[in-house]
Order: sequence, then C-alpha cells, then structure tokens
Amino acid sequence: MLTLKNAIKELSRTNSFFQKVYFLSILSEKSQEIFGQIIAKHIKFIEYKEGTLSIECDDCIWASEIRKMSRQIKKRIYNIVQIKVDKIIVSC
Repeated sequence: MLTLKNAIKELSRTNSFFQKVYFLSILSEKSQEIFGQIIAKHIKFIEYKEGTLSIECDDCIWASEIRKMSRQIKKRIYNIVQIKVDKIIVSC
C-alpha cells in the first residue's frame, strides 16, 4: 500500500520541494529523539534549504541552548535521520 509519507519520500528524490517537505516532516517526527522531550516541545522546524536548517523557538532561552548545542544537534540529526545539516539558524 502506498502511503502519503512513502509517496512524498519517493517524490523527494527528484523534486526539491518534496525533498524539503519530507526532510521537515521526518525532523518533526524525530524531534524528541534528536532534542530530547523537554526541548522538543519548544521548537518548530521552519525551513531546510541547501544544508541550512531553520528552527523557531517559543522562548529565547531555548534558542540560546540550541545554539550552544548546534554541533551535537547536527551530529544527532545525521545519525538519526541521515540528513546532513551544515548550519542551524535559530530564532525566537
């Protein structure tokens, strides 16, 4: 059975729009595993383009924490979902 998720995954191989949609959905799905349960509640993935991931936080304190942890977060993202992130932009 072809699910919407599988269809988007398949389309993401040849279409940059669907690649962005797929990456953001996978990151959202795995956010607790990547960031931990507490921080994951305070973030929203906004954009992924050419290796740059944009994240919005509901509080500037969480944004500061994520900026400090950006190196570890990039490694976790790659290890968990095999998406290479070169840069993380965090806003609040």
